[in-house]
Amino acid sequence: MQQPEPGDVKSLIDIKKGELEQSDAFEVLANVRSENVWLANFSSENTRDAYQRSVASFIATLGITTPDDLYAVKQAHVLAWRASLDKAGLSQATIANRLSALSSLYKHLTDQQLTPSNPVAGVKRPKTGNAGIGSGKSPTLSKRQVRSMLDAPNTGTLQGLRDRALLHVYFYVGARCSEPALLKVRDFGYDAEFPILALTIKGKKTNTVAINLECAKAIREYLDASSHGLDPEAYIFQPVKPGTPLSRAQLYKLFERYARMAGIDSTAFPHMARATMITAAFEAGCAGEDIQRTVGHSSITTTEGYNHTAQKHRQSASLKIGY
Repeated sequence: MQQPEPGDVKSLIDIKKGELEQSDAFEVLANVRSENVWLANFSSENTRDAYQRSVASFIATLGITTPDDLYAVKQAHVLAWRASLDKAGLSQATIANRLSALSSLYKHLTDQQLTPSNPVAGVKRPKTGNAGIGSGKSPTLSKRQVRSMLDAPNTGTLQGLRDRALLHVYFYVGARCSEPALLKVRDFGYDAEFPILALTIKGKKTNTVAINLECAKAIREYLDASSHGLDPEAYIFQPVKPGTPLSRAQLYKLFERYARMAGIDSTAFPHMARATMITAAFEAGCAGEDIQRTVGHSSITTTEGYNHTAQKHRQSASLKIGY
């Protein structure tokens, strides 16, 4: 692959998905020598998945078809990709994270002498740390939008009952994208009068959370209608072909589908539910430490960063004046 001339960079910026499907991009990445060694450096499965998807996005956007093309990437290609991400409306934090993932791969390839240098090294990354409280965090949804999503699934079908229960876990527990998929039937129960979920969170830790009664009711109705509701080792949220947990890609598509049904025009993804839950909890007067424990943050600073409405929007000077 040749380094693009200035005119070619604009054409790259206009590419939204590129010549390859995401599945093809993953196949190209799988053929990169030492790719498995690079991913093995990360202990977190979520980090490995996120980094792999970021690089696959780069491959698909630029239409890279062979590992040799990937090895031949120049800084201009990375700049074009960064511009395309910005044009697509991705947050500054997301862009910075994707550049970090790509840089990590190229640093590894450089160490293995598969590329002469890291083409991401000289590319400036968006600043995300000092743009205000909550900057770079996922956008939140209104209560009306959340209710529309929760009511969207067709509960006359088993899949609809499953999807309604899954959306309730996202919006009432603030679970990370893949956490509900790992829940087993034994992870849902009661402690005294409190319904609880035992989620497996970052670091393979268990976070036991008392959940909202509406959320518990949605889960119970799904399990009662399913064929695996009495099997403690079965995954709660089963795909159409049972036996394995829902994949991250399936969870994204499911969330996007119900967001469209609810009339949400912007690109929707599961982490929006987490941000929405945290913000709603702050608005309801919950203590930051209680929210931190519920969503499984290791630091209270991370939790406070999601407090869009209570801390950032309420301090707007525009709200203090009248004419």
